[in-house]
Amino acid sequence: MRRTLIVVAALSTVSLVCADGARAVELQASRVNVKASPMPGIAEGNTGIAARYPGDVGIENDPDVVFVESFDGSVDEICSHWDAVAGKPIMSKSDDVVPGSGGKQSLLLTRVAGGTGGYMDGGNLYRRIKNEKGGFGYDQLFFRFYMKFNREHAPIHHYGSGLLGFLPPSPWPQGRAGERPRGTARWTTQVEPGNFDTWAFYTYWQHMGGSPPRGQTWGNTFEVGTPPRTVVKDKWICLEVMVKMNDIGDSNGEQACWLDGKLNRDRDGKITSYLGKGFPEVGSWTYDKFRPYATSQGVAWDYEQGKGAPIAGGRPFPGFAWRTA
Repeated sequence: MRRTLIVVAALSTVSLVCADGARAVELQASRVNVKASPMPGIAEGNTGIAARYPGDVGIENDPDVVFVESFDGSVDEICSHWDAVAGKPIMSKSDDVVPGSGGKQSLLLTRVAGGTGGYMDGGNLYRRIKNEKGGFGYDQLFFRFYMKFNREHAPIHHYGSGLLGFLPPSPWPQGRAGERPRGTARWTTQVEPGNFDTWAFYTYWQHMGGSPPRGQTWGNTFEVGTPPRTVVKDKWICLEVMVKMNDIGDSNGEQACWLDGKLNRDRDGKITSYLGKGFPEVGSWTYDKFRPYATSQGVAWDYEQGKGAPIAGGRPFPGFAWRTA
């Protein structure tokens, strides 16, 4: 499988890969049993494609790079690179750039109380990624971008980095908060600052677990009980996300996220922000939340009974069945 990369330097963006599959409402990841598997090696720190291109100079010419946004040119020129843009009234250019960057400017999103020109949110850039066959989507994508928050920045509902899959490919992002996706239609994984106490790594996919009182969920999270990753203000932050699609009929899909080139770890140094079939090798579920390396009894939502039901803890992570067809 050819590994591909999305690189974005500066502020907010969302990108897309394609997915398909079939829905099974009664099947939740917390009830899937798989064998434990050692965590595969994955790039971290000064390794990987980016390490070959200091300041990202020339990285757009690498054969494994499928899209680069350097945020050069006017706001109109930047927006023309994307399928959908939200918050153009709050966009301007800034000379503040990532230390060591080969770029000269970044995109500044100025969000103020009461909104700007009727726009109340934090800005969004979205595009589909074409593949070598002329369609959209890849089996695996890595996405990287940089952001910097003002010291007085207030909590923001949605902002950060994400990879999304839609079938058919959609020219704009689709949310449908609180709904379990159909595998034939969509999946979403994002990393967001939320109220700025810690980064939130969460996912919507066909096997996500439900929670009280009706079995609904606003995405499953995977790092319960791990040290919080503080959202630092007044400093450039590098955020990266990876998604690898599953083979049909298997749950061997994967995902990972990095902050400033580092995977997240628990207090014992075990990696928590890279998940796939059989790894982490043990963990427990509490409804829609996964606690890596925990061995205590878990609980899952029982849709037939309309309440929580105990499940065994200390089991391997089941992986991701993003698609089934």
